Amino acid sequence: MKIKKSTFIGSLVACSLAFGALGVAASNGIQDIEAALDSNISFKVNGLSWTPKNEAGDKLNALVYDGDVYLPVSTTAEALGANVSLNVSNKVVSITNSGSSKPSSSSSSNNSTGAKGSEDSSKPSSSSNSSSIKMTGTDAQMIVKLQKESLTLIKMYGKALKTGSTSEFDKYIDAKVIENPEIDIFDLGKQYQKDKFKTTVKGIIAANDKKTLTKYADQLINVKSADFKVIAMNDKTKTRHSYKAIYYPQGWTGSYGVYLTFVFSPQKSGNGDFYLGDLYFS
Repeated sequence: MKIKKSTFIGSLVACSLAFGALGVAASNGIQDIEAALDSNISFKVNGLSWTPKNEAGDKLNALVYDGDVYLPVSTTAEALGANVSLNVSNKVVSITNSGSSKPSSSSSSNNSTGAKGSEDSSKPSSSSNSSSIKMTGTDAQMIVKLQKESLTLIKMYGKALKTGSTSEFDKYIDAKVIENPEIDIFDLGKQYQKDKFKTTVKGIIAANDKKTLTKYADQLINVKSADFKVIAMNDKTKTRHSYKAIYYPQGWTGSYGVYLTFVFSPQKSGNGDFYLGDLYFS
């Protein structure tokens, strides 16, 4: 089932709001119902797989009642880029459309909204984060764009080698990269890219003494755009387009060269838009 923002917001007009547990007397506006949790229902937001989760990170199953599928308001709204607040005393759920739409598996409350499966014929819109990198123009134009990104990332790499912390890279991956394993079978996901970078950093730190490591890391931190080049790779297919930044720190052998690869893949089959899906150092 695919949920469109307009469908989601519109469904609130006719939906039931569940405050607390079900099964309270009808005199206070709450009616007993017979419903079922269906763990077999999966979800996509704008074409990307999405799993609703609560604040503890536990998966939330869809509630099925009278042909409608219900999900917690908060986690669904977050996935669609909307903000939700709850006034418990007045029993009012307020939803503000923030204008952005990105999948999220974060917190929820016990508020629910229903979407009629048979009526959901909407087409998904763009699934990228607003800051994700889109492949546009010619290779020459992309090389200029990625030259700036590479400068940031090589400096980031140097800082990670000095501090041992990869949190800055993790944040970059979360902001700039999309996951698309349905189209690109080689896409192993954001967490894999974070873990790979962490392993690379730990390996270099372990293999070098502090003086050597500091000297090498400082060169990366002080790198300038003129010190390295970005090239287009000859692997253009329907699912992958790659570019590579190559940097050889002055005074170091080729084995200490920095190779940064950007891999772009389509968001969904046939739409023609490619976004950054994989990013790794080697």
